[in-house]
Amino acid sequence: MTLYNVQYQSAALGGEGEFGVYLPEKWRDTETLKVLYLLHGAFSEYKSSLLYSSIARYCDTRNMAIVAPSSHLGVYTDMVHGEKGYSMAKEVLQISARMFPVLPADPDKRFILGISMGGHGTFKLAMEYPDQFRAVAACSSPIDVVATMELLETGRHFGGGAELFHAFHSADSYRGTPGDVIEMARQHKLRGDKLPRLFLCWGDQDHAQPEDLVTVEKFKALGIPLTTKVGTGGHNFDMWDPLLEGILDWMLKEDEADGVC
Repeated sequence: MTLYNVQYQSAALGGEGEFGVYLPEKWRDTETLKVLYLLHGAFSEYKSSLLYSSIARYCDTRNMAIVAPSSHLGVYTDMVHGEKGYSMAKEVLQISARMFPVLPADPDKRFILGISMGGHGTFKLAMEYPDQFRAVAACSSPIDVVATMELLETGRHFGGGAELFHAFHSADSYRGTPGDVIEMARQHKLRGDKLPRLFLCWGDQDHAQPEDLVTVEKFKALGIPLTTKVGTGGHNFDMWDPLLEGILDWMLKEDEADGVC
């Protein structure tokens, strides 16, 4: 197992960017090598998802590389007041492929997983590049940020959310943008586009549960398959880590209808 820490001059950030690339033990077996793009949660950087979970070990046994950009508190979006986290994430996808040509370009071998705020980034990438990934998963994530901002603006959100105002400004200003995942999904549905397989999980004591339930209902109303799973616990790796191996196995399965994983 090999982990590369890459620091580079980011055009998107206008300064230094950082991402990690993890190569499994059998990475030279390019016939079976796959890649997982891993987006971390808030108040963090890419190493946290590797240190606080068993994801690297799970990926190693499946001959799956990991590419993980650091967005800190950027919410993987081009913030109204702050960093351009979404442009940086897209930049890392391109740069990592050039720096590590062993990484597969075949969409059938490319997957994305987001933890907490990272899940918003994964679903945005899925909606913008639906033909580039086989499966997309999010854990306890604010997928429908328009709805999240409405909760913040009416004082019904669980936290202060100042960073979300910095990122998105308001529900109205984010509505209809490429980050409005529900609207982008609706447009794909109207055009009959093929989307990657979609997965969303949360904990039974998770503060993200109400937001995720809203997302589930909206995808159901659109008729877009969304597999779900409810874990035991709250918004932390104690809850997420036991689910990760099952999520990877779900990703690697053949296409299936939505339901409970």
